[in-house]
Amino acid sequence: GSSNHTVTTFISTDTSDGRITIHSPGHVDADITAAGDLSIAGTKITVTSEQRELLQKYYVTTLAMRDHGIATGNAGIAPAGKAFSGVVSGLANGNTNKIDSEVNASAARVEAQSTLICKDLDSLRSTQEKLLASQLPAFRPYALIKSNEADDCRGRQISRE
Repeated sequence: GSSNHTVTTFISTDTSDGRITIHSPGHVDADITAAGDLSIAGTKITVTSEQRELLQKYYVTTLAMRDHGIATGNAGIAPAGKAFSGVVSGLANGNTNKIDSEVNASAARVEAQSTLICKDLDSLRSTQEKLLASQLPAFRPYALIKSNEADDCRGRQISRE
């Protein structure tokens, strides 16, 4: 495996059992519940009320990032078919200006959604740093978001000309 992973590689968001799971290479999994409970390898870790609030925020932000990722995919998929038919129609009718505007509108929707993912990633990074600062050493192996990843995320957003 590469050491250049994204956060989605590490967090499972199947919440049918009411928790998210963080996978850290070389460590057992950690689970966080909506209530802010932290368990590592099935053992509940004692947390302060401040840490519980941060764990709840981590849980909610992770789910928001998942939802924003799905919305970003949908923002790109649905308009792609429309853009393709618009390209065919525009070429057939000689109206190439319409092609450009439809493709740009689709790109703008995807870009708007991807901005939300970058904000979520930044929020997760901030929350994990607050968890570490709150003296929760058990969380250290699961603090997988590097300081540059949110910046890198914003730098990779779609650029339109």
